[in-house]
Amino acid sequence: MDDPARSHAPPPGPPGPPGPAAATGSTDAAAAGQRVRELEREIEALQQSHGQLLNLLDATAIATVFLDRELRVVRYTPAACALFRFIPGDLGRPLSDLATPLRYAGLMADAGRVLRHLTPVEREVEAGAGTWYLARVLPHRTGEGQVAGVVLTFVDISELRLAQRALRESEARFGAIVNQASVGVLQADETGRIFFVNRHYARMLGYDEDELVGTLLMELIHPEDRAASMERTERLLRDRQPFQIEKRCLRKDGSVLWMHNSVGLLDAQGDATPSLVVVSTDIGERRRAEDALRASEERLRLIVENAVEYAIFSTDLQGRITGWNTGAERLLGYSEPEVAGRFADLVFTEEDRASGAPRLELQAALREGHAMDDRWHVRKDGSRFWASGALMPMRGPDGLVGFVKILRDQSQQRAAQQALEAANRSKDRFLAVLSHELRNPLASIHAAGTALAEPDLPAPERGRATDIVRRQAQTMKVLLDDLLDVSSLRLGRMNLRKGWVPVRVLVEAAVESTRHGLDDAAHALAVSVPEPELQLFVDPVRMSQVLSNLLTNAVKYTPDGGRIALDVARHGGELVFCVSDNGIGMEAGVVESMFEMFAQRPSELRPGAGGLGIGLALVRSIVELHGGRVSGDSTGPGQGSRFTVAVPIDGLPGEVRPDPQPPASATDAAAAARLPRVLLVDDNADAVWPIARLLGLRGFDAQVALSGSEALTQVVHAPPDVLVLDIGMPSPDGYEVARAVKAMPDAQDVRLIAATGWGQPDDVERTRRAGFDAHLVKPLDLDELVTALRRLCPGT
Repeated sequence: MDDPARSHAPPPGPPGPPGPAAATGSTDAAAAGQRVRELEREIEALQQSHGQLLNLLDATAIATVFLDRELRVVRYTPAACALFRFIPGDLGRPLSDLATPLRYAGLMADAGRVLRHLTPVEREVEAGAGTWYLARVLPHRTGEGQVAGVVLTFVDISELRLAQRALRESEARFGAIVNQASVGVLQADETGRIFFVNRHYARMLGYDEDELVGTLLMELIHPEDRAASMERTERLLRDRQPFQIEKRCLRKDGSVLWMHNSVGLLDAQGDATPSLVVVSTDIGERRRAEDALRASEERLRLIVENAVEYAIFSTDLQGRITGWNTGAERLLGYSEPEVAGRFADLVFTEEDRASGAPRLELQAALREGHAMDDRWHVRKDGSRFWASGALMPMRGPDGLVGFVKILRDQSQQRAAQQALEAANRSKDRFLAVLSHELRNPLASIHAAGTALAEPDLPAPERGRATDIVRRQAQTMKVLLDDLLDVSSLRLGRMNLRKGWVPVRVLVEAAVESTRHGLDDAAHALAVSVPEPELQLFVDPVRMSQVLSNLLTNAVKYTPDGGRIALDVARHGGELVFCVSDNGIGMEAGVVESMFEMFAQRPSELRPGAGGLGIGLALVRSIVELHGGRVSGDSTGPGQGSRFTVAVPIDGLPGEVRPDPQPPASATDAAAAARLPRVLLVDDNADAVWPIARLLGLRGFDAQVALSGSEALTQVVHAPPDVLVLDIGMPSPDGYEVARAVKAMPDAQDVRLIAATGWGQPDDVERTRRAGFDAHLVKPLDLDELVTALRRLCPGT
């Protein structure tokens, strides 16, 4: 190839004359010649390098094609002839005109794109079955950096593709085998981050395989087992010794799974780091079985060796003690050395030994396979206890070797059973008394009612019959109230409604409630209240009930014409009430038992006076709820009795209480005398008519409605001041009527009183939530009704 530099050098000039100018010219010529020679050497080196490059391209197995900017063939290597079937005449032809086995439809488009954007393109293309090339299209630049065209290279990667295919098939076979395995398999890098997990492992923990890839292995381990697992893993990475471990793993739903794990290292080729391989099996069932076995063994050990409630000991065939657990030592008082070799009948009572009970028990155990007994036994100190026992034969490999006896102290259970039996007897006695006490007033009411039905009955006798009905109905009401109070106390539902109450009010209420009994028996009652306006923080109804019960007892157990006293005195922070009488009295040892439920004195002066034996029990419970105490005293039969109640004046410590209210003024009393208009609503005409008549006699404007619908009609035309509603009427019932009234614009000021046979705290709370202002229990007490009316409408 001609040297371009040489072909373009200027021709040498003719020689000039000598002289200074000539000398200068000679110097310049010499320099120019030297420069020409250097250029010639550089061109020669460049030509030599270019030749070597061309020779290298011709010798390489990489097919290479040079295209100019019009994508015409400029040069190609011999290896490219197999792909494009080049002949010397193809130089200068567009590459697109040439046929090729390459399946590269976008070749010319890629070449044009590279010319435009100067960005190389690389693709894998096929050239027949099993033959693949890595095709690269790059910009071809001149020595001056100008883009002269593109260069195409094609590297045969057929073997690489075959190797990749074989690798993929191998990995697929490995994955199929691993995923079909009945054990869990995972791989993680040295940091513990999972990059492969088989289907079984994922399913054991409730995940999909993809959910676990990228997760840290330690996050799947129970927090309490992570430290041990991490320590073993660090040792594996350091010493390269595989290990096995049982640990708890966490399922996706948070539950715990016990797993057995075999952990090893899988070495990687080249410089890659080894990975952790974990093979896991579910051992939950085995662990549960082991835990159950250990628990069973532990229970047996506790029963045999450390049972507190069970005495377990063994004997030989003759009944001599051979084993003695700590439970037997605690229950019977003997240590094992003290009883070893002694006959086991030492735990039986003297009378049972005399009757042959130990021998008969051994015989029954041999005959039946076991012997059960419930009897008294004896401790080392001679004390007795009631125990349930079981004696069973003990067999070894060679047959019967002795007996084992198990005892359990049942003294408390026996006492509870006896208490239950006593309670049943008390219940039966109570029912008998209740039947008797209810029949007496019922008989009186029935007889008086029959007399009142006679039209010719004289007025005095009619008045007497009326008094009998009223008095006996009151007796029945007291019985029912006591029963309800006892039920509330036993269920823990008696709620106190405490407030500041003058002592005078409590005493007057109690005396008034027993006035009829006092007058009938001609008793003299002496009342001493030095500070009548002293205020107590108590439930006024319940404290009046306490004093009334004590006075009623004094009336019942004092002969006619007796003396009864009620004395009130302040002692420090307490107020003490003392009720005394000169009645029949009682033995000193009997006084405390009178406060028990259903207890009654041995003899009564007035069998028809009524009573269930619960009055004093109720008194004690109410007083104790107030933080007080009650006691009784009698010097003996015929010497009278004295009952004392002491309650704190200011209530219980820490109790929230308002300031005491000043006494009511005369103006307040006058306002309270103004009575409202009342509408009584009840479907029982016989019950509501007398109440309405009595309210009328006391100055009330009392009207009656015998159904909820009738009541609503009257309210629409003339709203009353107070509506007394029977809750249990047929539809609409009392609750429905109350809701309808509250919805009436003209009846917003109507006050509501519930009249019902249900009087438990839950019933009262229900009517309160329904909007009732008061809750009265049937049969309605006229005085209670009037009091409620005055409280609800004091200004009328």
